[in-house]
Amino acid sequence: MGNIKLEKAGNQSITTISNYFIDEYMPHANGEFIKIYIYLLRIAENPIGEFSLSTIADIFNHTEADVMRALRYWEKLGLLSISYDEFKTLSSIKLEDISAKQPTLIDSFIMMPPVSVTTDNVAAKKEVKDSRDTKESVKEVKEIKEVKKAKIEFTPEKLDELTSNEDIKELLYIIQTYLGKTLSPTDTNTILYFYDSLGFSTELIEYLIEYCVSNNHKSMRYIETVALSWKDEGITDVKSAKEHTSSHSNIYYSILKTFGISGRNVAEAEKEYIKKWTDEYNFSLDIILNACNRTISAIHQPSFQYADSILKGWKSSGVHTMEDIEASDKLYVNTKKKATPVSVPIGKQKPVYSNFSQRSYDYSELERDLLKRK
Repeated sequence: MGNIKLEKAGNQSITTISNYFIDEYMPHANGEFIKIYIYLLRIAENPIGEFSLSTIADIFNHTEADVMRALRYWEKLGLLSISYDEFKTLSSIKLEDISAKQPTLIDSFIMMPPVSVTTDNVAAKKEVKDSRDTKESVKEVKEIKEVKKAKIEFTPEKLDELTSNEDIKELLYIIQTYLGKTLSPTDTNTILYFYDSLGFSTELIEYLIEYCVSNNHKSMRYIETVALSWKDEGITDVKSAKEHTSSHSNIYYSILKTFGISGRNVAEAEKEYIKKWTDEYNFSLDIILNACNRTISAIHQPSFQYADSILKGWKSSGVHTMEDIEASDKLYVNTKKKATPVSVPIGKQKPVYSNFSQRSYDYSELERDLLKRK
């Protein structure tokens, strides 16, 4: 086939790959198609003159038909355009300026009407699976939340004020990097809500995103829930947030270790149990671990539900310390001893008939009487 003229719109001084291409196009494309597109970028940035379809095919050990399929794929997505000569032979490839396709953060929400942003208190309903099923317990339990919404409207003027802040612009860019995607208008407004209404600094918001993503949570709904809980707990800076997350991580790790669970994070339903034990019951970690150990001894498998029944009983009994638990155990043992009859070895029991009084016999007299009869 004939030579092909390759052109590229935009800056040709360096070879670059757009983050927008990486985020939006690369995850869904065939790997061979991606290699061909990157190679076209390389040649366009550093021209080597005219080249042919067979040149690309030879480099990647493809057929020319394979290369054409890749070109048609990228043309369909609008990343390049291809032209043919009068003989219907490929004659030119033009790489389109991908930056023109990427919406700017400001454009994405300045054109929107005032937006309602979630938030105040969260009333959560959990769909909980029995944690005795160890196979199911390795799967994180899905969380269903009902969020009460306090409507806070961002006017175009307010949006312009917020998005003109250089720190906000940088923050939104960093968050896109963490989440691996372009922020939607709703995502962006939620971030602005953290800053403007919750009073979080840009540093605290960045740590919030980092913390959630590091725990495999990229959902903005989940991130918002964590932000609201931090606000309720009075967390106002990165230092206090790190102390809070470090403390909770230690508790989670210790409980999973006691239960013999490894290789996964704490599920949301399990976190709710732990939050109840620490915040509602006000139990220390040593008491919680004691309940976990008793759970394993009793049913020989991890169960947050069973451990909760133990801790709930202690709470109702006024148990607050390990000494209280020891005293409770002794009281239980003593009570049980008084209520339990003296055991008699099997085969030695004497039947007792409640309708008859027990009689006493002189066995020597009975023996003499029998001898006389003989």
